Amino acid sequence: MNRDTNCVPPLVSVVVPVFDGMPHLQALTDSLLSQTYTELEIVFSEGGGSDGSLTYLKSLSDPRVRVIEQSGKPSAGENWTRVTQAGSGEFIKLVCQDDLLHPDAIQKQVDDLTAQPSAVMAIAQRDIVDAKGKLLYARRGCAGLRAGRQSGTDVIRTAFLQGTNVIGEPLAVLFRREPLLNAMPWSDANPLVLDLDCYQRVAPTGDVVVRMESLGAFRVSTSSWSTRLAKEQLAQYQRWQDEYAASANPAPSASELRKARRGAWLQTTLRRGAYSWLKFKGGFKSA
Repeated sequence: MNRDTNCVPPLVSVVVPVFDGMPHLQALTDSLLSQTYTELEIVFSEGGGSDGSLTYLKSLSDPRVRVIEQSGKPSAGENWTRVTQAGSGEFIKLVCQDDLLHPDAIQKQVDDLTAQPSAVMAIAQRDIVDAKGKLLYARRGCAGLRAGRQSGTDVIRTAFLQGTNVIGEPLAVLFRREPLLNAMPWSDANPLVLDLDCYQRVAPTGDVVVRMESLGAFRVSTSSWSTRLAKEQLAQYQRWQDEYAASANPAPSASELRKARRGAWLQTTLRRGAYSWLKFKGGFKSA
């Protein structure tokens, strides 16, 4: 049945790839079920972990929740792709198992996309919290961008020049369904830029609407997959920069290439320092 969007709010699919998601999976689920926007389906894809995540997910009785059990142990990219393709909503948001959404996050990004028909992605800032949920940094992300609608091609070029993923983790993004599915699969070839690699395929197909406001929280902890791979981050981001520079039109100038390289080195150095300090302070370890 076709949904008349003039009468019925658009359905949003929140999709969550899971692998050994405890102890933070319950907090994420609570934040999803507490959204002020209620036209949701919440799809979990459990990737063969052994920590009780599947038992917890099966205990959920909310009719909006659906659980997929993956056979074997798919890679991160395979699990992300499977759960994304399982979403049936007009808009899709992927959220990792450690993260959180603020109660009005989806409502605000649905408003952003419906107000900007040319936008294929709505993005926002996010907070950074430690393993215990303590706020470390507020309103991170979107560096070099401006609030409102802008070219998706320009947003990706900004990520190249800034030397960091200015869009942020998927929790900060709401996609239109068709452009996202056309960009599948999520690729494991360069794991720490798995998200940016996908954004690069989606954003240039239209505009991106930017909200300079935190709509969720990214958790840094020992249970975070991206945190565990931090030592590889510089090499992987520079590999992405090289691939971008080879295909960009117009091609980056020599000065832009130097700026991009310096930015990647600086951002990685700052991130590693922050992780070391957090580990020293005892806020890094999940229960």
